Amino acid sequence: MPTHVIVASLRRPVILVAGVAAVAIVVAGVWSGSAVEAPDAGTLTIGVGRDLFDGPDSRTYVHASTHAWEALTILDGDLRARPWLAESWHDEDGARTWVFKLRQGVVFHDGTPMTVADAVAAVERIRSRPRLDPTGVYRNLESVEVRGETELVMRFSEPTPAAPNLVASYSSPVLKPSTYGEGGRLTGLVGTGPFRLVRARPGESIELEAFPGYWGPKPSYGRVVFRTVLDAQTRLLALLAGELDAVADVGAILPDQASALEGRPGITLKRVEVATTHYVVFNCRRDPFSDPEARLWLAGLVDRAALVEAFASGAGVVARDPYSRLAADWAFGLVDPPPGRAPQAPDRELVILLHGGTLQRWPYLEIAQVVQERLRGAGMASQIVVREAGAYYEDVRAGRFDLAIQPNTLMTGDPDFFYAYYLETGGRTDCGCGGGALDRMIAAGRTAVEHERRREIYRELQALFSRNLPVLPIYHDVALYAHGPAVEGFSMDANFRPSLVDARPARAR
Repeated sequence: MPTHVIVASLRRPVILVAGVAAVAIVVAGVWSGSAVEAPDAGTLTIGVGRDLFDGPDSRTYVHASTHAWEALTILDGDLRARPWLAESWHDEDGARTWVFKLRQGVVFHDGTPMTVADAVAAVERIRSRPRLDPTGVYRNLESVEVRGETELVMRFSEPTPAAPNLVASYSSPVLKPSTYGEGGRLTGLVGTGPFRLVRARPGESIELEAFPGYWGPKPSYGRVVFRTVLDAQTRLLALLAGELDAVADVGAILPDQASALEGRPGITLKRVEVATTHYVVFNCRRDPFSDPEARLWLAGLVDRAALVEAFASGAGVVARDPYSRLAADWAFGLVDPPPGRAPQAPDRELVILLHGGTLQRWPYLEIAQVVQERLRGAGMASQIVVREAGAYYEDVRAGRFDLAIQPNTLMTGDPDFFYAYYLETGGRTDCGCGGGALDRMIAAGRTAVEHERRREIYRELQALFSRNLPVLPIYHDVALYAHGPAVEGFSMDANFRPSLVDARPARAR
């Protein structure tokens, strides 16, 4: 398969190498792509800018936004763990052992009761397969077992004070064990959520219906359809035409589209700050950004506040924390990089790497072009390279870039999720910026049992982060979403899950 690359420059036009999954270039005001069918009466139809079908090799088969599955815990608006399928929990043995008491009366979509053994099997499926645990949430989990009729017990090799957060959402989806095929592949989805999966058309739509046996509040809509509409302009026009009831997901409405929706009769535009932060990732394994001074210099060169004002006004907050500031226990606001020293210009073009799937969801190309222009003004040539998903991550792992722009969501609400992912030696996106003191502090923060001691460690780590700047956080995402006049009670949470249970057909006025 050919590599799909866009090389963009402010001084020359964008070049698109065409291919099967090439990035669409949309001219404002022109509706490209296939038409979106109008929703049926009694059906809530939501447009999203990505495929919510995660597939049989994933942890959950479909995205959390579908409300088709549930986990042991869920994060609230402050990114703290709250009860879900586990109604309570406590630690033993200095936080090396955690006991989760499961909710009773929960049934799967096939009508069979959910048991503690089912939940144990769900955790064990993920724990035993590193591909299902890419961020290493369970790397220190030694065993998971049943205790009595209602309790699930996790035993860790070291103190794990954040365990209730670590098992939130994608880390512990409880699915029917009979759907686990060879190697843990899912043969389908049988969950416990308020909606059950009816049909998944990869790249097109996810169809769900309300589950009458749900243990919690019953939804008003009998049917929900998520439609994948990759092109941002098409999503907007389909909403305005009434072919979508709502457009709701992180990055589903671009900041510069807000003016087309504000004040539009029948359209309600809303905003919610979500747990997603946007970053410039440095390749610290090669010059010039192997030098911390060069990273600090770039931070001053691009002026994050100006970028947010220009490209994410009303849809972003300048990042003063390395991760989402919604993490109330761990947000210290210390990211204020000091001035750096300009590096010597390398004798090659710098590579600014972008993921093609992000360009119709966030203003990454525009941000990259500003960075490119600032570098050019400093005497450094650069090219913007856009890759499809697989090639993008392969390039990151292989170090074939100098700067990469990407999002990251604090999925567990715990700082270790961020630090272990980006900075710890051997982490999933270890770009060579960590090691030494950072590794030691990351390990200390992960295992410190006393809450105030953890806060002290993470405050020190954030100050060290700001001085060395291994990754440049640009802004925290304020997601824009909207719905039409046929819907009431529709909202979206900090983890960008739409409120499918609270949403209801609008009453006649």
